[in-house]
Amino acid sequence: MVAALAVLLIFSAAPPANAVGHGLPTAAPLTGQIICLDPGHGGADPGAFNASYELRESEINLDVAHALAGKLQDAGAAVVMTRTGNQGKTERERAEFCNQARATALISVHTNSVADPGPNGVLTLHYKPADFALAQALYDALYATLAPTAPEPAEFTAFGARRYRAGVLRRSTMPAVVVEPAFISAPAEARLLATPIYTAPGSGVFSPGCPAFNCRRGQIAQALYRGILAYFEV
Repeated sequence: MVAALAVLLIFSAAPPANAVGHGLPTAAPLTGQIICLDPGHGGADPGAFNASYELRESEINLDVAHALAGKLQDAGAAVVMTRTGNQGKTERERAEFCNQARATALISVHTNSVADPGPNGVLTLHYKPADFALAQALYDALYATLAPTAPEPAEFTAFGARRYRAGVLRRSTMPAVVVEPAFISAPAEARLLATPIYTAPGSGVFSPGCPAFNCRRGQIAQALYRGILAYFEV
């Protein structure tokens, strides 16, 4: 696990080079925080699947997590990821990885799905008492961003921050949340989610359909970033 952690510490905080005011350096807003991002599913487990758009939840989760990681790093946080490609891990392995990294917050990125194509909306999941404030901050930021721009805003449901006995939440030692920003099973939402942020996972090169995060997945990444800032009261 130590070797794996060293490999996956791909995003590290760096002191800001700029200075303002009276020449004193200004700390980046998330300096000192270690954020563990857990792109849900992966490997032999693709998660939810939308056949109409050939959409795999695991790929959406990874794309969003990489984009979020870059924004967190820019804000001074050190970021570790439970997977950086199409690897598979159990929930126990994910939690243990974040625990070993001594993360100050864990965000498990998912995309929701149900058999009924009708529902769409935002849901966050928490379990430990320490999880709730983070779950609420992320929920508030996601709903405020995604509801007005949903394919059918009036039908975009506020599912709220709910308690759920997920393994990654139970076994983690830091505040941890599972986020379900939108439904891959809703046809109009899936059409928007089909556009990737990056040309390849973690490349940092925006796809033609998502200039400067201007796509549905990009909205999710930016909303999660704002929720994390709000949680740490920046």
